[in-house]
Amino acid sequence: MSADIYQNGICSRSGRHDLFFSDRPEELALAQAMCARCPVQRECLRLALDQEMEWGVWGGVIFWDGQPLYRKRARGRPSRADRELPLRASVAELRELVGAP
Repeated sequence: MSADIYQNGICSRSGRHDLFFSDRPEELALAQAMCARCPVQRECLRLALDQEMEWGVWGGVIFWDGQPLYRKRARGRPSRADRELPLRASVAELRELVGAP
């Protein structure tokens, strides 16, 4: 990660780096909530897309085995409220969002 982005990100000041690389959906959601308040969120996501990150929460998006996800579901049947929410993110849409080619 670029030093400027990392140093200015909430993730570097949080002391909770484990949340950003967890396999637990509730911890990933906490990391995403931190990203939502981060001043370098868009730059972080752009960097993750450019470097084709495999794992972790980058710019509020979960990268799981190279696939961007809006959220990671827990095991079992999803709640009624969660059933309609999208899981997978489109790389093309994310690139458009951050203004990357």
